[in-house]
Amino acid sequence: MNAREFIRVAAFMPTLTLGLGTLPASAQVDFSGETIEIVYNTGPGGAVALTAQLVAQNLGRYLPGTPEVIAVPMPGGALLRGIQHVYNSEPDGLTLGWLAWGGSTRVLDDPALQVPYHEMGILGGLATQWVTHVRTEIDGTEVTTPEAFMALSAVRAGGIAPNTSTDIRTAAALDILGIGNTYVGGHTGGADVLAALRRGEVDLRSGTISNYLTTVVPELVETGESIPLFYWGLPTEGGEEATPALDGIPTFHAFVTEQTGASPDGPSYDVIRYLTRTADGLAWLFALPPGAAQDMQDVFADAYAQMVTDPAFTEGAARVLGTSPEVVSRETAIEIIADVQNVTPDILDTMRSYIERHSR
Repeated sequence: MNAREFIRVAAFMPTLTLGLGTLPASAQVDFSGETIEIVYNTGPGGAVALTAQLVAQNLGRYLPGTPEVIAVPMPGGALLRGIQHVYNSEPDGLTLGWLAWGGSTRVLDDPALQVPYHEMGILGGLATQWVTHVRTEIDGTEVTTPEAFMALSAVRAGGIAPNTSTDIRTAAALDILGIGNTYVGGHTGGADVLAALRRGEVDLRSGTISNYLTTVVPELVETGESIPLFYWGLPTEGGEEATPALDGIPTFHAFVTEQTGASPDGPSYDVIRYLTRTADGLAWLFALPPGAAQDMQDVFADAYAQMVTDPAFTEGAARVLGTSPEVVSRETAIEIIADVQNVTPDILDTMRSYIERHSR
């Protein structure tokens, strides 16, 4: 029975599905001779694309029938085009999404544009961290230490769009630190912001850990053009979780505490914690379209869980990301999506205030 035939049987013969419920999922699904598409919602070349290709190269051998798996780019629509394509695809296991999902701030979109991610077949994903770094020369002032940065009255923060989680957090972080900030948005991506920083058009930028380790360190930090300030660590009860790959750089919580003598708190920090948990904690979502049978979801979730321990995947991902991949389990991904669904009105209002400020 191939994948499409299985879906038809599951839909029209539920008693058969129940009767086979004690058999392993792999005994009910066979992808022999099939080609599975993993759709990613960015253009080729970036971390999303490269990790999607790694998943495509390695997932098939853990699926029944060892199908061919290919990665298909579908950029556009502020990342929505690829997401909507996956959401509206047949739930036959032949189309999956490897998605920069942006769900943390999409809850602010018009209801007609919101994607009900909880309806999809959630399989897992990857997490990341974002590092904030600053130019070492700003308008003739040398900025080579955190203390010199804290002495600045204002900076220009580069960004992409007012409603992105990173741009909101950057403004919130600078507000907490008491540093005036002007938002310079409209860049096409992280590389464009980085180029603007190198030209002196912006003073400060936040980028992914992979971009920081593979590009910013060798090209800017080691050449003395930029210094790291902090990164947003995943929230813990007493602060933020440290990341070994960023040893020597403080979490934002630690940076604020050291530089101001007090732990961060208040609405702006609540937003930072929410966005770090839900945006960084699930940077890239691996999912099936809604309606995929439970056994089908189990097959893919099990295959993903096995694949992410395979050196062929982990070593390849480490080369792409500059550090070992931070795997998000199916259960954690489901929890994070639920957190987004249940976000408090106060956090929504604070995010809206930053978006409105950036949009002026």
